[in-house]
Amino acid sequence: MERIKAQAAKLGQLLSKPETFAAYKNVVTLTWDILKETGLLLWLVICLVLVVFEWFWKFSVGAGQGARNWVNSLEGSSDQLASETGKALLAAGKNSLDFTLTQAKSQLGFEIPEPKVERVEVKSEPVKAAPPVVAPPTVVPPKVEQE
Repeated sequence: MERIKAQAAKLGQLLSKPETFAAYKNVVTLTWDILKETGLLLWLVICLVLVVFEWFWKFSVGAGQGARNWVNSLEGSSDQLASETGKALLAAGKNSLDFTLTQAKSQLGFEIPEPKVERVEVKSEPVKAAPPVVAPPTVVPPKVEQE
């Protein structure tokens, strides 16, 4: 029992020293400063994430609207584009075939007439539908009976 009393007295003296109070006060103050600065850092990171997210959102929405407007502007001219592309491919194919036939005839020794140069121009005007053809009314002569 004596030993317990001696140990309790020793602990009491250690806790009541001014250095102990100052040390614990410093620990609490330092811990509070660490928590405060950590909270501020976390708040700044959250703000940065929100700003980046807002920028990315506006950029993505703007890019999507731009792509939609571009696709919508192409929809009106898709028939014309297909028609012009078909004409250009047909002309290129015809020119390639003519060149190949001319080379083959030349290598075989056939006479080669002067080539005709046809130029196919691709217009950028919108394709308009042809007006409907209206047939003239047919007139049937009256039937005359012969007696």
